[in-house]
Amino acid sequence: MKIKIFHDTRSHLIWAVRIVEKGDKYGLDDCLDNDGTPFVEFYDTRHEHTDLGQFVSRYFLDTLTRGEGGLNLYGGVPRRNINEPCMNRIRDWLRRQA
Repeated sequence: MKIKIFHDTRSHLIWAVRIVEKGDKYGLDDCLDNDGTPFVEFYDTRHEHTDLGQFVSRYFLDTLTRGEGGLNLYGGVPRRNINEPCMNRIRDWLRRQA
C-alpha cells in the first residue's frame, strides 16, 4: 500500500493520498478488491473516520498524472480543494510511483 501525507500550504489542510493498485483492498472496512486499473484516494486528515482520515474522493491514477492545476475534490465543500502547488507535488509523487 502506497500512502503519503501532503500539506497544502495555502489552505493549511493536510491530505492523506493513497494509491490503490490491482489486488489492493479498499472501501469501507476494506470490503472491496481492486481488480483493474490503479486509482488514487484522498482523505481529509482532520476527521478520524478511518486510520487515514475522512474519505473524500477517488480518481484513476492516469487521469491525475495527465492533469494540471489544482483539484476540487468535492464541489459542495469549498475546503475540499487542493491548491495547485500541493497538487503538483502530489502529481510528481504519483508519477514516480507509477
